[in-house]
Amino acid sequence: MLKGYIYTYSAMAIFSTLEVFSKITMSGMPPLVLWFFRMLFGAATLLPFVNFRSLKNLTKIDWANMLWLGSVTVGIGVSFFYLGLSHISAAEVAIIFSSNPIFVLLFSRIIYRERFNLRVYFGMILGFSGVVLVSYKPEHFFTSIYSIYILISTILFALYTVLGRKISKKTSSATLNSFAFIFGLIPVLIILLTIHEPIFIPKKDFFYVLYLGVVVTGVAYMLFFQGVKFVGASFGSMAFFVKPWLASLLSFFILREEFTLLKVLGGILMAISLIVAYWPQRVK
Repeated sequence: MLKGYIYTYSAMAIFSTLEVFSKITMSGMPPLVLWFFRMLFGAATLLPFVNFRSLKNLTKIDWANMLWLGSVTVGIGVSFFYLGLSHISAAEVAIIFSSNPIFVLLFSRIIYRERFNLRVYFGMILGFSGVVLVSYKPEHFFTSIYSIYILISTILFALYTVLGRKISKKTSSATLNSFAFIFGLIPVLIILLTIHEPIFIPKKDFFYVLYLGVVVTGVAYMLFFQGVKFVGASFGSMAFFVKPWLASLLSFFILREEFTLLKVLGGILMAISLIVAYWPQRVK
């Protein structure tokens, strides 16, 4: 059990560096170019762990689903994430994206008809309230457009998590994600070619991009799911509670970003919402 927690929280410590190092890298390269190379390196890292023998279990419908999930929810979805991150603080992005488990619960209810008690729905309301509180800007009526970009990315990634479940059961999570990255490269490449964006990595940013692709996308992913094998998915998902706080501290010390009271209160509200939504659930 201790080994499982070490794996899980080591992965979460690495995940927490995503927004900060992406922010540093985007000072020298466009956000979509960074995302393109992160997918490329991530797919290459996961490729040795792909269960090729299990691919024969996939039907044409499974391949079609994996194609649109990879291109839309991963390729386009995370593109929104990087477009938002390029205009707002890393801490704000990390806190908003940590609402992902709430939308996973919601889609599980809608798509798979999973039954939840009232406590879960109350947690969802609290979580969305936390998102609004964190992303609220006095100069805007509701939230800034870039905060909405992050929210769209969060919702699409939750949809990918829920719908990808059936495919990963037939193969493996590494197989699903590796092909999702490969399919996600297609729409991003088309966008970059359409807007005539040069696709290259500046020499000074190469090791940052390599870190984001290999370590954050590849190694951290494998550490997390290795940990989940020991502690279970429910307790493993609890580790996401610490991500926004670690990311906020890193952005404060490294990027010198302001950590406002609204962000603190919104983050606390979202942490409470996740505990309310997940903790009472019976572990199967």
